[in-house]
Amino acid sequence: MGSYDMLLKPLKIGSVTLKNRMVSAPTSCAELGPNERYSEDNYAYYKLKATGGCAMVVVGDVIVDNSTGRSHPQQVGLDDPGAIPYLVKMADTIHSGGALASVEIDHGGAMCDEDLIDREHAFGPSAMVDAWGDQIDEMTKDDMEYIARKFGEGAAIIKDCGFDMVMIHCGHGWLLHQFLSPLTNKRTDEFGGSIENRMRFPLMVVDSVRKAVGRNFPIDIRISGAERTPGGYGIEDGIRIAEMLDGKVDMIHVSAGTQYDPYSAVLMHPGIFQKPGENSNLAREIKKHVKTPVCSVGAFSDPDFMENFLEEGGADCIAMGRELLADPFFPKKVARGEIGKIRPCIRCGECQSGMMKNGCMRCTVNPLIGREDDFFHPIPVLKKRKVLIVGGGPGGMEAAIEAYNRGHEVVLCEKGSKLGGALYYADGADFKALMKQYRDSQIRKVQELPIKIRLNTCVDAKVVEEEKPDVMIIAVGAKPLILPVPGIKEGVEDGSILFGADITDNTPLGDNVVIIGGGLIGCETAVHTGRMGHHTTIIEMRDDVAVDCGRMHRLNLLHQMDVLDNLDKALGMACTKVEKGAVYAKDADGKEVRYPADTVILAAGLVSDTKTVDSLMGLVPETYIIGDAMRARKVGNATRDAYDAVVSMGM
Repeated sequence: MGSYDMLLKPLKIGSVTLKNRMVSAPTSCAELGPNERYSEDNYAYYKLKATGGCAMVVVGDVIVDNSTGRSHPQQVGLDDPGAIPYLVKMADTIHSGGALASVEIDHGGAMCDEDLIDREHAFGPSAMVDAWGDQIDEMTKDDMEYIARKFGEGAAIIKDCGFDMVMIHCGHGWLLHQFLSPLTNKRTDEFGGSIENRMRFPLMVVDSVRKAVGRNFPIDIRISGAERTPGGYGIEDGIRIAEMLDGKVDMIHVSAGTQYDPYSAVLMHPGIFQKPGENSNLAREIKKHVKTPVCSVGAFSDPDFMENFLEEGGADCIAMGRELLADPFFPKKVARGEIGKIRPCIRCGECQSGMMKNGCMRCTVNPLIGREDDFFHPIPVLKKRKVLIVGGGPGGMEAAIEAYNRGHEVVLCEKGSKLGGALYYADGADFKALMKQYRDSQIRKVQELPIKIRLNTCVDAKVVEEEKPDVMIIAVGAKPLILPVPGIKEGVEDGSILFGADITDNTPLGDNVVIIGGGLIGCETAVHTGRMGHHTTIIEMRDDVAVDCGRMHRLNLLHQMDVLDNLDKALGMACTKVEKGAVYAKDADGKEVRYPADTVILAAGLVSDTKTVDSLMGLVPETYIIGDAMRARKVGNATRDAYDAVVSMGM
């Protein structure tokens, strides 16, 4: 940990100056208001990012042509006159938080939803039938000229609405990138073939935007520096793309990947299996070939890594997406030297997966996401309380921190010898380093606050009488489910059957590992043991694995499993017995199979510790049950339950 002179150094981008080198990457709103207008929740979402200290906030998913360009409903259309007042207010809102404001303008092209556009079919660079069986029409030159004009008109609207910059989206598989990619551009005319030809239409768009906004309004452009998938273009084409943009735009924002390949889309938003700054090498290479300032994005959350990357000339600034959900105040904490107070993003993908599945954004480690307005209009604490928190896991620690910050007296009891609870399962695998970092940061925050911590304390009536709390929050977590299968209970009791949290690099496992249960924990454990060199077999009753994962993490996890040739999946198999050296399971037809096992790991799920909960109920009139103590779920549910309980008890 050192100084952060580069991160905090101003940067000139065209006619504007960024106050530091940290910007908020364009992200979608999980849910717009009626008629695709911004709601008060949307304004609060973006204002929180601005208030947190980043130099610029980029509003994502704004479409230049409603009639041909919409890929999903949560998009504002620039050619909708009714949207203009909402855009003006958005610019004002971001400015009020102290940041510059920009908008990412886009067109879905072949990714458009036929139900949302006025054409019979979506269009793109080449005619094709897409992965969903929909017909895609080939764009004519007239189509290209029309869309280029719409980009220019949209950029002019952005300027008139009071924004400071405009970003052209030319990456990730959307229309302009579809022309750049050999995966989607099969044309044989002047718009296909060589990278110079494939760049003709994107350059038409850039020229149209420049003509519309003039020289003194900065243009940012987001590109995929490489597609990172077989058949897609590599960094050589990425460099050539940047060279052709050099001098025509004011900043080149280098991302990676394409949505046309699932694992490429994962690498676009790197998860727990990818390294910090996963795509930073692309920006580093491109910067060597251009004079235009370069921005890098993708898995940036470590300020020391970011500072070194900028010092080494890897880029001129860094964009963050998920980290500013985990901690919107990351930039201010860097500026204040409060690095230890940063709430780290664990790259679990729950924010994106929730948007895709439920149309609402949530963050595992930050319960304020999805209710950002609570920050600007905090729910009042009408009565200060003494609160006893039972359990020092993720929910208990979050409750303790939130309760103290809201002015309550806090006593935190943990039956074990250390705080952290179930988060210690992160110690077993190197790809869980971010979860470990989050756990340790929460422990540090609790310890640094004047919170009374009682370790090795099982709360009962005597403890409650000693503390005399006004409120009790029960966060005792869950226990592994012990299957009613011969040999399992005995193996757990004598220590011959392990749980995922028991596995470290030094655990003697033998040649063959059998994991009973193919959910999230079982699959992550299998990746770990497989990478350690042990032949690993997952026994799962269902016909698929990791079905309890969010979409983005599941794609990543399945890929990591597929590349291991020493990992097998026995699907549709019910465990029937465990004995020394073997696990037995039957298929749907009753055929039993023997699996050699030097080590058996049980990952069949979790069950709430209802015995402890029942013993505590009634001891304190105002009692809340949170996290796994209520129902076995994920870490994000525990942190959100904790926030809700603390808010409720102050009323």
